[in-house]
Amino acid sequence: MPELIIRFADDTGLHWARLKGKAPNAPGDILEVEPLASDAATTGALIAEYDAVGELETSRDVFTITARQLASPVTQDATIVCQGLNYGDHASQSGHAQRKANLFFVKASSSICGPYEDIVRPKGVELLDYEVEIGVVLRRTVPAGTVIDTENLGNFVAGFVLANDVSARDAMFGAGFFQWFQGKSHRTFCPLGPVLYLQSASDVKSVYDDLEITLEFRGDVRQSGNSAQQIYKVPETLTQLAEFMDVKPGDLLLTGTPGGVLAHATPAVVGILKDKLLDDAGRRTALTEEFKNHDPFLQPGDTLSLRLRDAGNGLDLGGQLSRIAAH
Repeated sequence: MPELIIRFADDTGLHWARLKGKAPNAPGDILEVEPLASDAATTGALIAEYDAVGELETSRDVFTITARQLASPVTQDATIVCQGLNYGDHASQSGHAQRKANLFFVKASSSICGPYEDIVRPKGVELLDYEVEIGVVLRRTVPAGTVIDTENLGNFVAGFVLANDVSARDAMFGAGFFQWFQGKSHRTFCPLGPVLYLQSASDVKSVYDDLEITLEFRGDVRQSGNSAQQIYKVPETLTQLAEFMDVKPGDLLLTGTPGGVLAHATPAVVGILKDKLLDDAGRRTALTEEFKNHDPFLQPGDTLSLRLRDAGNGLDLGGQLSRIAAH
């Protein structure tokens, strides 16, 4: 039976709990929670406890908290591996309509923050962008050479989480040799939650390919997608990752974002990237000017509203509400 797991803060520290009622969408929502009898320091350790007995024991009766107390349900020991251009509309928007290979990059684990924390725009960043994504939380280590398919997927995947892969396009495309890691990894650049949608091994395959995500910005739905639309699916992707790296319980795979981000690969942008490939300062200046001719990027005071839904089971998994703050 799937569980909605949260992590919340009070005067005594951080605690795990089972969500009993409706998943939250805003920091002022009141939540019914059932505290867990677990002192697990990491998400991976909590998953191990769940798998050992098939359920998580509770420590006391249900009580209420506010959603603003929620922390990320994925702890900062997690390695964050990301897929790029994994939805057809985003690939086309970025000038890569015909994908021929899985694209991987990483984010620093220190970028993780809670679902209602401010996203801080770093000094000097003008091209701050959003990317709503489905996060896949790993159940166990994936040994080298492992082949994963839909039948054994649940042996390696523990659950799912809503994510925002916040991106500073200035560094990604304007800095020397395209600093994707830096552009993706500033603190607060990976809001996660509000819930970890924890699954038994047998439940995963019926859920992973029918999850819906949306993002609203300035009153409009800017992004929407379903995991069934992903170009490189989770089993294939984990199989490929196992060929070259170690992943452990509690690690996080971000599976890409649908079209609708603020950065568009216009013909002018493609031309700038080609003509100023080795001119870092000139490329950054030209790209910033071109990008600003279109949608304005995230500004202090803006808010983002993200949602995750298990469409196959008709279950709302809650949402994030993030405000952009100046450094």
